[in-house]
Amino acid sequence: MNPWDDLLRLAIPTRDLAELKCSELRQKKEEKMIEKTIFEGWTEFDQSANLPNLLKEAWNLRQKIFPDFIHFAVPGGRHYDSKNFSNSGRFLNVSITGASCALQCDHCQGKMLNGMIPAPTPEILQELGTNLRKKGVTGLLITGGCNQKGQVPLKPFLSALIYLKSLNFTIHVHTSLADKETAVGLKQAGVDKVFLDMIGDAATIQKVYHLHRKPSDFRDTLEILLAEGLDVVPHVVLGLNYGKIMGEENLIQTLSDYPLETLVLVALRAVPGTPMGGVIGPDPAEIIRITAQTRLLNPFLKLSFGCARPYTQKAWLERGLIAAGINTLAFPLDETIDFALTSGLKPVMSEMCCGGL
Repeated sequence: MNPWDDLLRLAIPTRDLAELKCSELRQKKEEKMIEKTIFEGWTEFDQSANLPNLLKEAWNLRQKIFPDFIHFAVPGGRHYDSKNFSNSGRFLNVSITGASCALQCDHCQGKMLNGMIPAPTPEILQELGTNLRKKGVTGLLITGGCNQKGQVPLKPFLSALIYLKSLNFTIHVHTSLADKETAVGLKQAGVDKVFLDMIGDAATIQKVYHLHRKPSDFRDTLEILLAEGLDVVPHVVLGLNYGKIMGEENLIQTLSDYPLETLVLVALRAVPGTPMGGVIGPDPAEIIRITAQTRLLNPFLKLSFGCARPYTQKAWLERGLIAAGINTLAFPLDETIDFALTSGLKPVMSEMCCGGL
């Protein structure tokens, strides 16, 4: 028995207790709490070490705002086979740079690209799309390594993206930093989602990404993409700087000022053979705390937790993330799905990136 389990039981009300929330007194209390979190923002929770109470607030807020279901994302870039569902490879990851990345960031060094389908030219990407569509593939994540400017080199592939959309693919694109020309091209191509990694700490950008940029450059990219009417889904990596939380909380607070529909959180998971290969990611309780605070700060935002997270206390972490009020979780354990059911949430399995749900 994990000693943290008692904490989660305290945090999540039973269905009988949840029904009591329908009383007028409880409803008024929750409305005041929502109003308070909107206007006071992050600082309200700075001194709070009481994780059970924090989780209870986040859970109650999620239950009030959102329907009683939770998405579990299992895209085909990674095989998933459980007692509940098996993915069939209908949504795949494609790298337009193959395994190449100029930045060689300390947490990845291009190794995350190795499991993707390479399509290093627009012609190869179009041919790949034609073949995959015939095989029943319905969606693609188009990504790749970055150039020295911190950009995924998408411009030569914009016409190929138009072609892929003509085949009725769902297209998600990872841009990293991007300029207006790229943003206009992505809008014209009709891509469904744009994923943007955000970093809120200048030292992390230089130390981990080897990039001479500032947090404001990432915010500028976000604003450029939003200005073109693209559906942008920021991604925030908790513990990106060798497992330390450095700037992520301030970044999340900053993102609450933008008209976003979805935010994806992930946490550093060590990749063997990289400078961070031996790094232990953030403490699971810290990950859960930040996730719960993110929910309270953003009552109406769809909050997803992606596939990258530490292996430490994995089952408890996943249960805690559900208690913290997320809407979507990638690649859950079987017992996590059971936990969602016993908490009154209907699981919805989807072969798509968590940021697209």
